[in-house]
Amino acid sequence: MSAHIYDVIVIGAGGMGSATAYHLAKSGANVLVLEQFQRGHTFGSSHGPTRIIRFFYDKAFYTELMKTAYAEWRDLESVSGKSLLFITGSVCLGASGNPYGRTARRSLDAAGVESEWWSATQLAERFPQFRVSNDMDILYQKDTGFLYASECVATHLQLAEQSGATVREDTPVTDIDWQADVPTVRTEGDLFYGRKVVVTAGAWTGKLLAALDLPLTVTKQQVCYYQPTDTHLFQPDQFPVFTEATEDGEFLYGIPAFGFGVKMARHGRGQIVSPDTCERTPDTDYIAHIDAYIQERIPELGKTTHAEVCLYTETADEDFIIDAHPRCPDLLIAAGFSGHGFKFCSLVGRIMSELTLNGKTDFDIHPFRIDREPEISSGIPRLQS
Repeated sequence: MSAHIYDVIVIGAGGMGSATAYHLAKSGANVLVLEQFQRGHTFGSSHGPTRIIRFFYDKAFYTELMKTAYAEWRDLESVSGKSLLFITGSVCLGASGNPYGRTARRSLDAAGVESEWWSATQLAERFPQFRVSNDMDILYQKDTGFLYASECVATHLQLAEQSGATVREDTPVTDIDWQADVPTVRTEGDLFYGRKVVVTAGAWTGKLLAALDLPLTVTKQQVCYYQPTDTHLFQPDQFPVFTEATEDGEFLYGIPAFGFGVKMARHGRGQIVSPDTCERTPDTDYIAHIDAYIQERIPELGKTTHAEVCLYTETADEDFIIDAHPRCPDLLIAAGFSGHGFKFCSLVGRIMSELTLNGKTDFDIHPFRIDREPEISSGIPRLQS
């Protein structure tokens, strides 16, 4: 049994946990990170080469938070000496007058973030890779890009360790005794004590905190990768992040060539699963569906060369949970990032550190309370990837 009492125990070393550990450790806290798998594992929501980072949202508080999130990522690059955030610009495609594009433009205007409506001719001049009709809405935004996701997680953990944090891999947590005098975390072979405990366990949060009955649903998501013949045309300096809201309510997105190639997927509509028993083989029907879209929109990409599975942990309103346990202020929770949270990791880590060490944060996290009355999202998909 470990008799040492840590200042903070962080459970889960994915995107949110790694960032939280970094901010805590650099603030001088004695931090233990417990990860049930090995760092960089592919079973959750933080693996893979890329995640989209962007400003446009249907809820103004996300756009405001993104202003700081961008700055936090740039600070992480400066501290680590690594390139983690790549700006490509973005095009949002949709039928003329589609609600997605119109709401996106309004949210950008309200935040003072520049964007432009393009014609099909303008799109062809700047990004000739696309095949679109003349009656489509095309919204361009210059600040959109992507994060080197797996490297972001690794970097946060590395820097946390450099500041004194301890990271224990292959250490599944089986129970949290939050009613003990000192919160106690039980693993399969040990007990650990922390003045504060932060749960950033992703798809396993609901299971770990089952008594709270958190409003979390885990779904299987899939992504496809493409290796075009002319790779130059799809590099980040030649090809944008793009999205398309189709007339039948589907939402698709793509990211320039990086890692496995050009990334393409459908947001949401995933099967509800258990993170412990989820089938990790991509579905052939899903791949065929994405390939058919690619043949129509960007035929030079060809067919899928690689596909993989990841998980969303969703709330009903797609807003996060960032809060203390309702009966234990020493147990903090960050969960339910609903497929659009990774871009916020750098900032959520800072927020969790402030909540843990100071009991408060200056950032507006009112919409993320556990006891809120959820409102169903009003229109813009949030984009994990």
